[in-house]
Amino acid sequence: MTAPPLDVEKVLREFSGEVPLFALPSLVLLPDVVAPLLIFEDRYRAMTADALEGERLVGMALLKPGWETAYEGNPPLYDHLCVGSIVSHEKLPDGRYKLLLYGAFRARVLEETQQVPYRRARVEVLRDTVAADRADELDERLHAVLDRMPGRRGRVGRLRMLATQVRGGGGGPGRLADAAAEAAELPPQDRYRVLAEGDVLARLDLILEALEARARRGDDELPPRADATLN
Repeated sequence: MTAPPLDVEKVLREFSGEVPLFALPSLVLLPDVVAPLLIFEDRYRAMTADALEGERLVGMALLKPGWETAYEGNPPLYDHLCVGSIVSHEKLPDGRYKLLLYGAFRARVLEETQQVPYRRARVEVLRDTVAADRADELDERLHAVLDRMPGRRGRVGRLRMLATQVRGGGGGPGRLADAAAEAAELPPQDRYRVLAEGDVLARLDLILEALEARARRGDDELPPRADATLN
């Protein structure tokens, strides 16, 4: 889904450093990506209501394996997450919410500050890095990813357009790497590795590695897109 305009730097300047946590087993949000969500659990309805009255931010976290035995509690989660901004919402007559959550920035959990009725955490904002002496490698890595990418649904064409926009000042190289990861429709664990990697060149290498592994398995067709309306 195309991301709406959002002044991420303004969001960061006003950020309190603490966010509610929405932890799921199979959804990894990336910056500059919009996820449609259906919120129906009572704890997450409370979380959404509080977020809408506050900074309109939600930390999308990935649950670690074994979450099934403690889902109603607070099962372990990975410490890197994407903080999303609620850019659109609708409260349904039965109390559920429909949300559009825009991935605003990467962060790392420092400590959980609340566990009921929903989890909250103090987080550290993480910025993208590109070594100055290796910036020229960006195009080379990008072309390698594009050459390996299955071209279904015009995603490669859109990525090439985005690359032109980035070079013209439409965003940093990290935005391009994240767009490539989204276009590749990687499985959750590979998406998490991309999310947790701050170095943009290394991030592109992770995407290329995942695409090449998929090609070796013979399943180079993109998988069906996961439904983000899980809770």
